[in-house]
Amino acid sequence: MQVERFESALWQTSSLLLVADGEAIAIDPGISRQEVERLTAHADELGARVTHVLATHADWDHVCGIGAFPEAVAAMGPLTADAVASGGPAELIARRASEHGLDIVGEPRVDRRLAAGLAHDVGPFIVETTALAGHTPYGLGYRVRSLDVLVVGDHLSSVEFPFVSDTAAYRFTLAGLIDLLRHDPPGLVVPGHGPPLSAGQALEIAEADLSYLRALRDAVGGALATAGDREQAREAGLVVEPPRPAETTGAHAANVDTQLEELRAA
Repeated sequence: MQVERFESALWQTSSLLLVADGEAIAIDPGISRQEVERLTAHADELGARVTHVLATHADWDHVCGIGAFPEAVAAMGPLTADAVASGGPAELIARRASEHGLDIVGEPRVDRRLAAGLAHDVGPFIVETTALAGHTPYGLGYRVRSLDVLVVGDHLSSVEFPFVSDTAAYRFTLAGLIDLLRHDPPGLVVPGHGPPLSAGQALEIAEADLSYLRALRDAVGGALATAGDREQAREAGLVVEPPRPAETTGAHAANVDTQLEELRAA
């Protein structure tokens, strides 16, 4: 049994190949045709056939490789499956491929839905799933204890800070990951972007990310409570420093706006 990580030239995006007994699972394979073919070629070298493809969430860069495996079972969480079935990711893949000059194989699909919080038989492995909301509403983490690996999608990255769709959900996810990393740590943690991590490294990132999101909430909420003015609250949020740089511009400002709308709605 073995686990192999592959990295895309775009955003240090991670893909995984899990191999045992002549079968392989590909997780978030991508991004370009050439990069997916490199993963497939390595499976061939190991004498393994890719029988399943897992997606952590429906962002285009994490589902764009599914079409390269027409004979594999494409499995993902229910909300990711709904998003893929809607056709939205396929449309975005086509746009992003054109923008970045990428050759991408086919379109994503869903063949199997994996509920969160359960252990599933997936090819030669037992895969434990855990809900990871906050970056998107539909993130799903995968733990394979026989390989001592935890895959966390777009969380716990050393090369970017949290990009949030829901700040409260993201804080809740980080709190759960912190508890897991302290009390039931895996040997290897693989984020969706950037290098793999030890449990200790992942814990440091999780704690820093949670502190950032708490500081953002406190800054925006405090300004709203004091002045009640949207622009002043936004400025207060923008002053909060993210825990690390990221290639994506405007992500911190987007987090501020998300936090502001959540608190104003309350």
